[in-house]
Amino acid sequence: MLAAFEWNTATLAIAMSLTIPIVAILSGAWYKIERTRSENGLKRSMIERGMSVDEIERVLRAKSGKG
Repeated sequence: MLAAFEWNTATLAIAMSLTIPIVAILSGAWYKIERTRSENGLKRSMIERGMSVDEIERVLRAKSGKG
C-alpha cells in the first residue's frame, strides 16, 4: 500500500510533522520509566544495606536537590 503511495515533499513534511511529536512523547515516557526504575533500585539497595528511613529520606532529598 505504501509503495503505491506518492511520496512528494508535502506528504513527507506531513509524515515528519507527525513523527517528531510521537518520538518526543515516547522518549519522555521512556525517560520517566527509567528514572523511576533507577530510583526504586536505589531505594531497594539502601533498604538491603539496613539504612533507616531518615537516612534514606536524606539521601533522596540530596539527590533531587530539594531541601
